[in-house]
Amino acid sequence: MEHLFSVNAYSLALAVGAAHGLLLSVMLLVSTRNRRTSNVLLAMLLLFYTMPVLKVLSLELGPFRSFASWPWTVELLYGLGPSLYLYAKTITDHSYRLRKQDLLHYLPVLLELAYYLTPLYQDPTAYALTAPRSWRHLVWIVEQAGGIVSVVAYLVATNVLLWRYAKWVRDHYSDSHQRALRWLRRPVMLYTVFFVLWFSQRAVDVWWFDDRLATGPYYPLLLFLSASTYWIGTRGYLEAQATTIGFDAARSETAARNETRESSIETPDDDASIEPLFQALTALMAEQRLYRETDLSLTDLAGHLKINPRLLSKVINTRAKMNFYDFVNQYRVAAFKARVGGLAKHRTLLDLAHDCGFGSKATFNAVFKKQTGMTPSQYRKQHGTPPDEA
Repeated sequence: MEHLFSVNAYSLALAVGAAHGLLLSVMLLVSTRNRRTSNVLLAMLLLFYTMPVLKVLSLELGPFRSFASWPWTVELLYGLGPSLYLYAKTITDHSYRLRKQDLLHYLPVLLELAYYLTPLYQDPTAYALTAPRSWRHLVWIVEQAGGIVSVVAYLVATNVLLWRYAKWVRDHYSDSHQRALRWLRRPVMLYTVFFVLWFSQRAVDVWWFDDRLATGPYYPLLLFLSASTYWIGTRGYLEAQATTIGFDAARSETAARNETRESSIETPDDDASIEPLFQALTALMAEQRLYRETDLSLTDLAGHLKINPRLLSKVINTRAKMNFYDFVNQYRVAAFKARVGGLAKHRTLLDLAHDCGFGSKATFNAVFKKQTGMTPSQYRKQHGTPPDEA
């Protein structure tokens, strides 16, 4: 009985994490919120990442050792990457719907599952990542190596997609905090760090210990994986209705090409034509103070100038040497500086920031620190009028 219920702290933490992941999966699948496709993909992601944890628990926890057989020992490695990547696609574009060709991403999962159901597959504890001892062992090594390649490839694709989305947001919107999906980019980067560490530890295990390390040295990394996975799950569930814009990488490239052709018809985009447009832009910003519109977009500003958004973006990039996001926010920072020194003392920093067009405290603090090298409160102490004492 003592052996049956022996549980260490790591095993208990993993068990709690696995239960959390399974519960979140069910909650996402039955959720009535919008973005049903995103919820399903996120639930699948959690399940695929929870399965390796269940495998470890089945081998380490006494009460579950009798269940250390299929499906507990199955690791559907080929499902991890596609679920994360397609989830990122649907969360960056709320109008995106899975197409039939998207299901091809999961074809390797079906082949992997078929492999586990055939006589080719044996108890994985009988195998090691060493020179193959039999043709069955060779098949297992190829399957494991393919899973690693799949995870790495999809992680790279997901990071690139989120980077391009963040850049697209900054090129088209003046307040990116609610749209930039930082909550997703951070754990995805943690995933990337995890797999670098995991593959490094596996290499050490194989080359120096003949793939015979016990589970113990892997526990910290498994906890790291669990924390990252369930961070995405929890935030994904809470952020199911977060504001995104409908970004699609392929569609945005096509639109950019179309806008380039249209702008070349509307107005020549040589230096001689760009300069007058830039002068008109700066005059418009100074006279109408459009930067005070919290959600000012590239399309909105182009409409005021009656030019194509693509052409406006080129004017800003060429003459101001910055993107749309930084261009608009430099006016907001300048307006804030003027107000700090000249307005009544009872105004808070956030009040002044909202007056100048900043839509969120996070964007305000980040932009101000980037442009001035100090926080808004530090700037007020040095250059402004101190607020009234409460």
